[in-house]
Amino acid sequence: MQYPVGEYSRKAFSRFELVAGIDEVGRGPLAGPVVACAVVFRRGYQLEGLNDSKKLSPKRRAKFCEEILAGAESVNWAFVSESTIDDLNIYQAARRAMEKAVEGLSVAPQAILVDAMELPSVGIEQTSLIKGDQREPCIMAASIVAKEVRDKYMKQLGEIHPEYGFEKHMGYGTARHMSALRQHGVLDCHRRSFKPVMKVLLNDQNALDAELSGKSKPELIEFVKRVRQMGFNDDLGLCIKLVNSYLKR
Repeated sequence: MQYPVGEYSRKAFSRFELVAGIDEVGRGPLAGPVVACAVVFRRGYQLEGLNDSKKLSPKRRAKFCEEILAGAESVNWAFVSESTIDDLNIYQAARRAMEKAVEGLSVAPQAILVDAMELPSVGIEQTSLIKGDQREPCIMAASIVAKEVRDKYMKQLGEIHPEYGFEKHMGYGTARHMSALRQHGVLDCHRRSFKPVMKVLLNDQNALDAELSGKSKPELIEFVKRVRQMGFNDDLGLCIKLVNSYLKR
């Protein structure tokens, strides 16, 4: 069944005074954290022209972010790091970021609307909505703030590593980013559980040596297991001597 924009918000506000929207950004990039945001609106608050963050110009999105931060009852965002993404997988990392965003709110909502995710650890009445960031204003607001926060972080990362162009592609696997990866190597901010990153790492002897040198034997075994699960058996065969040399230490 199709619902008009705001249908679930209107239903929630017919019962509750405070309703929050939850969304995350950064599932797809090869580098950088995943960032989630929770935005609490009070019944009656309106912000005309809200839309999915991906459909707004940078200038308009920045303006909306300022208005949301000024007008919402509470706003909180949460980062989940690249290493945690690698440990958990991106779906579970995004869920953790959303849960942390809700838990850190200074004003507790009475109900939450979540973009395409269920948050079992959050003991608040909740509704998960497919494409919620295109349908519900409070989720749109969360998506806008999360996008602004993550983009700011990636621009700062771009200042630290200017050769990678993070301020342009925000960590996504663009041609420029892939070229920089192959030329300059894999950084700590890159997600090893994403195939394009692992592929580059396995084919760069110096980078792989540096990657493996600091790992314990259990970590080395997990690394080999991950490589095999990712389908890189041929690439692993080319560097197995290096892996075994560290396992024997």
